[in-house]
Order: sequence, then C-alpha cells, then structure tokens
Amino acid sequence: MSDNPSKALFQQLFGANRDKVFRFAYKLTEDVARAEEITQQCFVRLWENIHKVQEGQDVFPLLFVLTKNIVVDQTRKLYREKQTLAQLSSSQSSAAPENKEEQQLMRKEFWQQVQKVVDKMPEQRRNVYLLSRDKGCSHKEIAQQLSLSPTTVRNHLHLALQFIRREMMAHYDIEVK
Repeated sequence: MSDNPSKALFQQLFGANRDKVFRFAYKLTEDVARAEEITQQCFVRLWENIHKVQEGQDVFPLLFVLTKNIVVDQTRKLYREKQTLAQLSSSQSSAAPENKEEQQLMRKEFWQQVQKVVDKMPEQRRNVYLLSRDKGCSHKEIAQQLSLSPTTVRNHLHLALQFIRREMMAHYDIEVK
C-alpha cells in the first residue's frame, strides 16, 4: 500500500466510504455533479484531519456531518448570490422607468455592462463562465471540453461570479450589506 500510515489509512477510509458519501450527497442535492464535488470536498476535509482519526474507527458519522455541512454551506452561498443578483436587478429597476422602452433600454445597458465585465476576465475563466451561463453546460461537461478538472471549473466559476458581482456593484455604486 504505502509507507505513510496516514496515507494508507486515508486510502482505506476512502475506499470504504466514498460510495456512501456520494449517495448521501446525491440524496441531498439531487445533482450528480454537485454530489461528486461535495464528495471530493468531504474527503479533502477528512485528509486535512486524518491525524485525528484512529485506525479501526468508524468515520462515517464524521463524513455524514461533513457532507451535510458542505451542502448547507453551498446552499447558503448560492442563496446569497441569487439575493445579490436580485438586489442588482431591483436597484436597476428601482429607477422606475416610465415606459416599456425605457425598461428595455436599461436592461440592455445592464447586460452590456455585464458583458464588459466578462470580457475583462482572464480567458480560461471567461470560457468557463460562458460555457456555464450562456450554454448551460455542467461542470463535468465544461471540464471535458476544456481539459480541466471539475474542481478547477468550479473554482473558475466561483471567481468569475465574485468578480462580476464586485464589478457590477461598484459600477452601480451599490454597497454590500
């Protein structure tokens, strides 16, 4: 196996629990890509704390809690992103345009500004963002198309959304609460 006891223990725990963690994550998210991502994050956290695990210890209760916490954290993060975008959208429309043409013009200006921000991103991040948001590709599909790992895709998308949010809020002079 390995001359490193921590690595050997981790490999044993990974082999014994990976499928259970994935099934639990899938049950919570009903999304295969998210469940894979959560499973990976769960085992990364286990590896970071492998020194606390005793040989022969049943770690599934710990993995169960880690998985649940990761799902909750991701859900909160998605909720905050949606709230921020809704806030941007509502502040954009709070100027109360008098007619439909003015609303359409404001919406067009908003999306042009988003496009300018997207164009400022590094090429790889921009490609990941466009494949995800414009083409509706999953993390796994993007990873295959761009020869990246799904985790790298997730990281690029996360950084892209942060950048867009920050730039748009600065452009429209919106304070973060």
